Amino acid sequence: MVYQNAMNPFLINNYEQPTYFCDRESETKLLLQNILNRNNIAFFAQRRMGKSALIMHTFYHLKKKNITTIYIDIYATQSLKDFTNQLANAIYNIFPSEQGIGKRFWNAIKLLRPIISIDSISGEPELSLDITQPRQFEKTIPQLLQFLDQQKIKTVIAIDEFQQILNYKEKNVEALLRTVIQTLKHVSFVFCGSNQKMMHEIFNSSKRPFYASTKNLNLTKIDEGIYSNFITSHFKKNKMKCTPEAIQLILDLTHRHTYYTQRLCHEIFEEKKKLVNDDVVLKILNKILIEHDNTYYQFRNLITSLQWNLLKAIAIEENVTQIFSQKFLQTHQLGSAANVKRGIKALLDKELVYYDTSKPVAHYELNDKFLMHWIKNK
Repeated sequence: MVYQNAMNPFLINNYEQPTYFCDRESETKLLLQNILNRNNIAFFAQRRMGKSALIMHTFYHLKKKNITTIYIDIYATQSLKDFTNQLANAIYNIFPSEQGIGKRFWNAIKLLRPIISIDSISGEPELSLDITQPRQFEKTIPQLLQFLDQQKIKTVIAIDEFQQILNYKEKNVEALLRTVIQTLKHVSFVFCGSNQKMMHEIFNSSKRPFYASTKNLNLTKIDEGIYSNFITSHFKKNKMKCTPEAIQLILDLTHRHTYYTQRLCHEIFEEKKKLVNDDVVLKILNKILIEHDNTYYQFRNLITSLQWNLLKAIAIEENVTQIFSQKFLQTHQLGSAANVKRGIKALLDKELVYYDTSKPVAHYELNDKFLMHWIKNK
């Protein structure tokens, strides 16, 4: 009998515990080793490839060693002010303000006129600093990080979507952060981002402040055999049989792109079928695509016809290595290479297309695997 009220083991938006986390053993080991040795790490991953879950998985193990962990996602930040408030808020939420470090932190930022409000979505208290002058923010970030360091407790700060700092109006953020980070003795960092080009520019360009200052990690797809065993075991634990062909179809349809694999398995699990075969997989995929109809039609209406035709061509091919070749241009009636050059730049900027340089032969592919199938179906 299928367990009707069992927890869905295929998580898509959060991290629970290692039981529901697939593989990443070598990556986790590398992160832990470097963090424990006080090395800062930069790691690159395509959007929704599971980098946030990997951070939380690593944090799970670090907390068992009594290491303080702080996570901030700066994707939505637009300025140094936003970044500073994110960092201050994260520290505030880690240490209760009534006692110990939290009380000392509150006293340290009193002159910055901290404002507490309630987040309308989460219902959690949110701290922001009443600072108006850019010079104040340039001083505040070092003060916040030095405060943590002075507590003499091992602390790890993970900054997700770190490449966003290149979009700030302030152009000295890299130098500002690098200057203070190299003075810290008890605080280490994990910098991660989904824009390969921008992250490589920050950490691998000899002209930039962070050059040669971190160990690098590139997050790729989970091994097919390991992912297959993970999916099989969780269906089996819940008295559901998923045929080997169905599992292979799941992995092929999602290209083992973590979020899309997890989401498809999540929705299949919700059906509570005793037998999961190819027909069930395709039925659930179609259900997901229908749910995305409005969103994907908006994508089509928000880009030019040239960009849409190029997006469609890449979706049909699934990945493209020679995007300016005559064969590709003629097969999909895309016109000149100059048109495609303009179109691909726009699609990359909008993050609808991803340029994967981690393979021996770089290629273009759609970021969203469900969008890829939606376009092919249309």
